[in-house]
Amino acid sequence: MKRQLFDFSDSLSTMAKERLESSAIGEMIKLVVSNKAISFTAGEPSSELLPVEQLKEAFKGVFDDPAKLCYYWSDLGHIELREWICDWMRKDGLSAKWVKPENIMMTCGSQEGISFAAEAFIDPGSYVLVENPTYMETLLSFRKQGATCIGVPIDENGIIIDELKKIIEQKKVRMLYTIPNFQNPTGYCTSRERREKVIELLSEHGIPILEDDPYHYLSYDKETPPTYMSLAGDNACVIYLGSFSKIVAPGLRCGWMVLPDQIVSKIISLRVNANLSLPILVQDGLFNMLQKIDLEAHINDLRDVYRKRRDDLCAAFEEYIVPLGVRINKPEGGFFIWGNLDGIPDMFEFAKYAVKEFKVGVIPGSVFFVPGTSDQSAIRFSFAKVDKKNAVEGAKRLVAAINAYPKNN
Repeated sequence: MKRQLFDFSDSLSTMAKERLESSAIGEMIKLVVSNKAISFTAGEPSSELLPVEQLKEAFKGVFDDPAKLCYYWSDLGHIELREWICDWMRKDGLSAKWVKPENIMMTCGSQEGISFAAEAFIDPGSYVLVENPTYMETLLSFRKQGATCIGVPIDENGIIIDELKKIIEQKKVRMLYTIPNFQNPTGYCTSRERREKVIELLSEHGIPILEDDPYHYLSYDKETPPTYMSLAGDNACVIYLGSFSKIVAPGLRCGWMVLPDQIVSKIISLRVNANLSLPILVQDGLFNMLQKIDLEAHINDLRDVYRKRRDDLCAAFEEYIVPLGVRINKPEGGFFIWGNLDGIPDMFEFAKYAVKEFKVGVIPGSVFFVPGTSDQSAIRFSFAKVDKKNAVEGAKRLVAAINAYPKNN
């Protein structure tokens, strides 16, 4: 007798059936791997820059205390690591005076912090402000929770204040999500003046800010502006998301949230309901490494490498693809170059064509926009894992793809 597959369709939740979406970025990265292409896709550190030997040494002692193999008693995570983060943020001027170790909760990367914020602030139909464009995975998290995302236009200096004001005078908004430093996908950095105006405007309307800051230390040309959290000061309206993914290793999946006192207990409850606690061994190993590594020197080394990779890719693009009408920016930090290529009606189809036919991977910019507002000419490039040789070869392949792509597709 032929076995029939069980049909789950009537048992799935509305969220799973209607609001759960796949990642276009993940799809493109899989195509890059399967086609063995030069990749301008993944916004992740280059593996040869990871402090592997220091991590190996640091993790040797994590099993010395068998109690660490049991559930960790603090819902917020590794106490000494949270104390280290608190001191580090205070020393570098990232935090406000009210921030203490008990305001810091460790997360599985900053993505888990985004998910917790979505659960805490969003009901189905809630309005949430995001920069337009913004990080695609955040859009997916917010929409999964049932949010109606409203895109606030941005330029190279960040959120356009007049546009923000129009929106919040018309809509009752739950929160603003922002990547102020070297934003994914555009590479834009919000100026201090814009940050101060955003805080003033949102405070008047009682709207909190979710500040996602994974690229803070990857500044290549000038000092990064103060965080929203530090500028807000005692007006504790900012939830801050930090991550070790870009400066230590993404595979550790170690990030943190800085939470105002009023919402600590709510986020802790979400943590306990989600997974009780995170693996303390990972946090312990990371803490051990941070005690021994010269983190400032390590970050400076990263900056030197990524600055050169940015310059090399921009130079290759200026020589090869800009003459075809492609417009690009030169970001002051982070991992991303933002570009526009007119005359191609479907950038997602072009991106698949380029990786399959010419072995070069890019990310279509349209996936970073709130639905209905997409710029179909936009395209994102990551330079983090691209050396000079691949920058030149990848640019040449992109030229070939642009010239060969059927314009009537």
